[in-house]
Amino acid sequence: MTQKKRVSLSIRLQPYKGTLLAEVVEWLNDHENDEKNNLIADAVIMAYLPYARASKEAKPRELERCCWETQNMLDKHGFNLRQSLRISQPQWHPNVMSPVVLARNSTNQDSANGFSGESTEDFENEEFSTPSLIEGEHDDDNLFDDDGF
Repeated sequence: MTQKKRVSLSIRLQPYKGTLLAEVVEWLNDHENDEKNNLIADAVIMAYLPYARASKEAKPRELERCCWETQNMLDKHGFNLRQSLRISQPQWHPNVMSPVVLARNSTNQDSANGFSGESTEDFENEEFSTPSLIEGEHDDDNLFDDDGF
């Protein structure tokens, strides 16, 4: 019987207390090592497998399928997250949606009804900022900028 070769990644995360990453690291540290490794492995695959495949010059069709499958994994993770925490499916209200999306939808709706409205190009050229629902974070911020590891 042939043994499979292992690939190793050693990483040490030491985020600053009070950061989002520190909160997650503390939660992960409450788990057994095997469970912790599985949680991290699943997250890394969902987030980075398409990039890894692309770096190996995967065929476009294979890369497309990989992106769809990892997106499906992320969607299932989101569903399981909401179910386990008893959080309802978000309802996209105008105050939550990006102004660009709202403008495009209303412009497309108006065009379909024979009304002329502002062109979507006017909205594409403007910068819009939607606030993050995570306290202290903004769209233009990287969640891990302040961790400096």
